Amino acid sequence: MRIILRNFKFFIFLFFLYLNFNNYSLAHMRGTFLSEEDAEKRSLELGCAGIHKNKDKWMPCKNEKQLHIYLRK
Repeated sequence: MRIILRNFKFFIFLFFLYLNFNNYSLAHMRGTFLSEEDAEKRSLELGCAGIHKNKDKWMPCKNEKQLHIYLRK
């Protein structure tokens, strides 16, 4: 019985970990673009100002912190 309970707690932990990771990755998937024009268009849709570059992709808003604030609205 203890083994079953321990496995169940571990499963619940993994489930909540997956939910947290999934929300973070979805935010980035909705916020990265290959072109500056697409990022500018999304920036206007979100209501934030400017765009910024993250590695090889463009993102709306002047920085990533502001982007996450607007994506949660």
